[in-house]
Amino acid sequence: MNETLRKTRRVIDAIAEHGSILLAFSGGVDSSVLASVAKESGADVLAVTANSELLGHRGLRDSIKMADEIGLKHEIFNFEILKKKEFAENPYNRCYHCKKHLIIELAKIASRNKIETIADGTNITDIAGDRPGYAAIKDAGVFTPFVDFGLGKPEIREIARHFGLSVADAPSESCLATRIPSGTEITVKRISRIEEAESMLRSQGFCGVRVRDHGRLACVEVQSGDAEQFRVVQEDVAAAFERIGFDRVVLSKLRSMTL
Repeated sequence: MNETLRKTRRVIDAIAEHGSILLAFSGGVDSSVLASVAKESGADVLAVTANSELLGHRGLRDSIKMADEIGLKHEIFNFEILKKKEFAENPYNRCYHCKKHLIIELAKIASRNKIETIADGTNITDIAGDRPGYAAIKDAGVFTPFVDFGLGKPEIREIARHFGLSVADAPSESCLATRIPSGTEITVKRISRIEEAESMLRSQGFCGVRVRDHGRLACVEVQSGDAEQFRVVQEDVAAAFERIGFDRVVLSKLRSMTL
């Protein structure tokens, strides 16, 4: 933990220099750790959550829960990203367009609150490979202290445990649009049935599950230790998914919880 603490101290000092920050806040482990570290710095922290179909009802509840757990000033705004054609058409760089429009809205909120710095919890694990969303973040000059000081996901979780955060070991999440293949239009209907399908699986005890929408085919990803249990209930899942709008269900991938 010594090296992680050293990096964390550098993050705390860097945030303190800003005095106040607006934090893009989803309530996941990355943004929750950044919020906790920012509070530790003594800076004035405003956590802002973009409420949209991509976040889902569960995601919104989680952001409210974590803001309350950490003791944050928390603002929620309606983010109508599906009205942006360049995003809804779902090109390979959809995340660039999403982050670009998100930052525009965050900047408006920051201006109203006289906050000069917008911060994001992206870490070095997140930026491996082609990451259009991170490109938008950098183009806009958003402060990314975890990247700046070399903190990756395992260290973020270590810090979360240090702060006693309830999300420390929670599976990594991503927006619901990531379940739709590039080139397939992102619609409210598709997003809603993905959310309903994942909610149904969670009600059956599956944690960190994802449902990929391939038209009439649902490709399910579960944690590596849950594969056998999924096979036991697969027929029941298929029946439930048929009511949601999927003709077939396949187990397509086993996921690691920590990444």
